[in-house]
Amino acid sequence: MPMVITLVVVVGLMTAVMLERQSAQRQTVDRQLRWYQEHHGRLGLQEAIEAWIKSLPSNAELHALLPADGHFLDLKLRGGTTASVTLYERQNAVLTDLSAVDDTMADAAAAIASAVAQLYGPDGPPDGLRTVGPPQLSTHTTSREVIELAVQAVTGDRGVAKGFAGSIVADRENNGGISTSGAVGTAIADSGADTELRATLSSLFTVRPTLYYAVVELRTSAYGDPSARYGGYFSIATDRSLASTERSAFLTWENLGVE
Repeated sequence: MPMVITLVVVVGLMTAVMLERQSAQRQTVDRQLRWYQEHHGRLGLQEAIEAWIKSLPSNAELHALLPADGHFLDLKLRGGTTASVTLYERQNAVLTDLSAVDDTMADAAAAIASAVAQLYGPDGPPDGLRTVGPPQLSTHTTSREVIELAVQAVTGDRGVAKGFAGSIVADRENNGGISTSGAVGTAIADSGADTELRATLSSLFTVRPTLYYAVVELRTSAYGDPSARYGGYFSIATDRSLASTERSAFLTWENLGVE
């Protein structure tokens, strides 16, 4: 009888170990499958967004084409899922990672990042901070406060900063929220900046932003919260006459989660 009991216990333990091992293997396979599906789904969504960008005329200004809420595309996916794509122009956020900034802009970019950190702390201003993209700030979307802070950080002249920021804001407000092509030049003249500062101010701001942030929400029905959310920084080429394969590229991609 003791031998039988011992044998039963051993068999039971071996069975438990085998079942546990099978369960662990199944979980590993499930994780790999989910990663595979998410990886290729992400690539497919990125390709769809890039295809839309590439389909635009070479002289099209993307920031002027986006609706106010940024929502520009819905994709019907296999299985009844809808991917809702929203694109935001993001050169209103201040660049904090200066490792890729060239020497001509390094000092100015560092001064702006330092001034923003001192005033707003680690969380940054309401429009946020970023670690990718060019150091230039967009004249279309950067807040008056950040424009003024950036100019003062670089020039050390509060009067110039206020005059420049006021001119930029007035220009875009008079043009339906989109800066005119000569906005920076006009702002420099209105600010009263001396000749030495004019080239510096001209290099700090752009009327042709190239950095955007795409948010993709997946829904299985027209109502309710999304089942998944993803996002990433997206860059478009300044020279839109480039070959279509060179016009755009994702710089980051992350799972934003759902609440």
